[in-house]
Amino acid sequence: MIPQNDNIFGSRLKLARKLAGMSLQDLADGLENAISKQALNKYELGEMKPNSSMLIAIAKALNIKPDYLVKKNELKFGEIEFRKRAGLSKKNEESIIEKARDYVERFLDIENILGIRNDFKNPLADLQINGEEDVEKAAKILRDFWKLGNNSISNIAEMLEMKGIKVILIEDVDEVDGFAAFTSGNLPVVAVNIKDRSIERIRFTIIHELAHLFLKFTEAIINNKKRLEELCHYFSSCFLLPREMLIKMIGGSKRTYVSINELINIKEYFGISIRAIVHRSKKIEIINDTYYQKWMVYMSKTFGSKSEPGHYQGIEKPGLLDQMVSRALSEEVISVSKAAALCNISVGELRKKFISVG
Repeated sequence: MIPQNDNIFGSRLKLARKLAGMSLQDLADGLENAISKQALNKYELGEMKPNSSMLIAIAKALNIKPDYLVKKNELKFGEIEFRKRAGLSKKNEESIIEKARDYVERFLDIENILGIRNDFKNPLADLQINGEEDVEKAAKILRDFWKLGNNSISNIAEMLEMKGIKVILIEDVDEVDGFAAFTSGNLPVVAVNIKDRSIERIRFTIIHELAHLFLKFTEAIINNKKRLEELCHYFSSCFLLPREMLIKMIGGSKRTYVSINELINIKEYFGISIRAIVHRSKKIEIINDTYYQKWMVYMSKTFGSKSEPGHYQGIEKPGLLDQMVSRALSEEVISVSKAAALCNISVGELRKKFISVG
């Protein structure tokens, strides 16, 4: 058997198979039994290697470029903070992780080609989080450090990419919201499921996952999963809707009545749900607990458990990878085929995507 560190093809085959959510038998079936499940297992263990025609057939069955299977894999994730429900299968979990790994590898590849360094430093690493007050402080520190001001952020995913955070939007199974992890090179990665999610929920979840990476919680909070999730939720609210702006728009004095139109206006400007706005208003004591409970009952009876009025008109889409590939093509430092591999699309799709490609 080939040592694992030298078994590049076997390791990449296993990763690609997991990325595709396939078992060894699924892959054998996809190859119309041109090769057996047992032989594929020997490929992964490094006991056998395929010829060129079989390599191409395997890549086609896995819907990947053949060079993916021979590229050395150096990227590893640290401990993954996965937010999922019990119904998520191990196979689907591995597939989601490998899709994220593949995306980050391609991202780092184009950065390396363009000579872009990414020495990331967590601005909140030295702040101990004991409760809501510290979370509020952390959100303000981060906004100030990134020079974001107090206004709405139009594209959270793209903004985070510009700060050195890799953001992957996946459209996968329902049983997962997202995960966060640092790579072996200390780069932060946030993956969020966008399937059947509102844009407000997507934005909220991106920042929630970021909180898991950035915030330094006490051991007591870490060991209390419910409290940990509450504080990560609160960080999302604080970051998306700064305290000063909420007070400016809704008032700092005690409110005994707030109209739905006021909340819709705030939602549509800041891209945060009405439920989160009302919860934040309670936390900073604009409304009391009794009025908060009345709002929750009203929202549930009127709009159901998930729906609500108003809609944020922004977009959430990371675009830095495409922008770097476009630049590299324009500067003629990569070929069209390399660009297609970096974008994980065919050359034909690439030509449609980047009109200027010759």
